[in-house]
Amino acid sequence: MNPRGHFMSVRNLVELRIIEDFRSGRTTRAKAALLLGITEKSVSRKAKRLREEGATGLKHRNHGKAPVNRACESIRAQAIDLAITKYFDFNIAHCFDKLVAEHGLLVCYATFHAWCRKAGIKQGKRRRPSKARLYRERMANEGLMLQMDGSPHRWNGKDEWCLIGLIDDATSDMPAARFYPTETTWGCMNTLRLVIERKGVPEILYTDEAGWAGGGDKRRFFSQFVRACEELGIRVITTPSPESKGRIERAWRTIQGRLVPELRLNEIHSMIDANRYLDQVFLPSYWKERLTVTARDSTCRYQRLQPHLNLDRILCMKYWRQVRRDHTLSFEGRKFKILAPQLGSLAGKDVSVHVDEQGAITWLYGHIVLEVAVIKRPQRQWTSVAS
Repeated sequence: MNPRGHFMSVRNLVELRIIEDFRSGRTTRAKAALLLGITEKSVSRKAKRLREEGATGLKHRNHGKAPVNRACESIRAQAIDLAITKYFDFNIAHCFDKLVAEHGLLVCYATFHAWCRKAGIKQGKRRRPSKARLYRERMANEGLMLQMDGSPHRWNGKDEWCLIGLIDDATSDMPAARFYPTETTWGCMNTLRLVIERKGVPEILYTDEAGWAGGGDKRRFFSQFVRACEELGIRVITTPSPESKGRIERAWRTIQGRLVPELRLNEIHSMIDANRYLDQVFLPSYWKERLTVTARDSTCRYQRLQPHLNLDRILCMKYWRQVRRDHTLSFEGRKFKILAPQLGSLAGKDVSVHVDEQGAITWLYGHIVLEVAVIKRPQRQWTSVAS
């Protein structure tokens, strides 16, 4: 026996006591076999080992030996070197996926995780324990409710962009997401347009109390985005709590952990290239294939856009003005005159002005486009009078 002793687990100690009871006659062979869950022949074999080798004889014969399927040391060294040098900003699971797909790593994730922990590569900062909250079941139908939010982040490592996206509450599918310089009403409208063109009109949008959604004091009573959703038949629900829309909040955490190193690895630095990679590679190949689930009800709740609705006339900035008695209108410090006398007198009528993202202005009376012209005011000529 090793004079310094050896480690024995609780199971080994129980086994030692039962075999000692058998050898001393305090219990029978059959009862010892029943207690240890082995055959009577194995009890005799263990008793013989205990007599000849001492307590170490009860250890398994493979104890201390390297397993026959142990990975080669060169494979471990290569994997750790790639994890430290090339995939230094990937989490362990993401790094393992890359090593398997790009470098043909032939070990299981548990082995690779053990290598990383031994090499000092950590999973990331430990998250603080969250508060206990009631579980909310997913919506039953695809298209019934979409969660919408923006995530400002240094996506290319240096410039702060805002990723605006929508996630389906029933399936976790992300039908549209786009990078913009900031989280604006135009960015939200353009992303919603992508969803409508690809899937259809959803029934409910669930978002936080951002300004574009009517939150805060500035746009509490009117929001261009909410107005557009009402014209499309979409109900907008806002919440002050990030936890209540946890599905998209967790999505941002996953996307930031995966997409940032992916953009660096593919040497993508511009917003145009990042949007192209997001649409053509990340969302269809990773998100849709691995993170979406099947809805409980197969009935799709996306609605087709009605033929009489024009997205250009809805997803825009819309204002209202009243026609003066001389058929003139004022907007943004400029004065316009209506060039359509065939409509009769429009004095006192309300007309709408639509402004697109490029600043082009369109005047409408109902569904009729009005032809207008800017009135150029005469410049006052100042003259100096000699004293």
